[in-house]
Amino acid sequence: MIKAPSSSPMAFVAAAAVLVFVSAWGGADATIESTCRVAAAGDRRVDVAFCTRQFLAFNGAADADDWGLAKTAALVGISLGDDAIFDLTHGKLFPPPADKKAEAAMDVCVKAYDQVGLAFAKTSDELRSRRCAPAKEQVARVAALVQRCDAGLAKVGLASPLPKYSADCLQTAIIAIAITNLIK
Repeated sequence: MIKAPSSSPMAFVAAAAVLVFVSAWGGADATIESTCRVAAAGDRRVDVAFCTRQFLAFNGAADADDWGLAKTAALVGISLGDDAIFDLTHGKLFPPPADKKAEAAMDVCVKAYDQVGLAFAKTSDELRSRRCAPAKEQVARVAALVQRCDAGLAKVGLASPLPKYSADCLQTAIIAIAITNLIK
């Protein structure tokens, strides 16, 4: 009896080879993007394009599993907090404060973004110890911290110089929680 080509051992080997080739060819991008898509399915606030860009820009993320990507999100958050502080304290975003109220508001922002970085660092520590619930609690603090900065500036009549940092920190926190939720 002649077997159909799809049931022959050679067809199986050929299909496996194609699968391995396709995985190797686009594997890193596909894995990161697919993880971001799954995270977005669990939390609609996840911006898949932002998620994918952030991870592709981070050395080593392409080889990471869900746990590694959650830790990477925390490291990205630390970097964002540090960058915001640098830009605030080195005059990149604002001229020097005009009065004591503006100076105090800027100081609140520096302290808030220091706490953002610390929240992400504690998240990283908890994830390294495979404690997902405490990690999510730490990163959930980020929203209130960036709001503290924006509200302090608004109170003295200043527009936030950090809308991109605020948005990126919030999105990174959302991604960190959503990917942590994927860890088995």
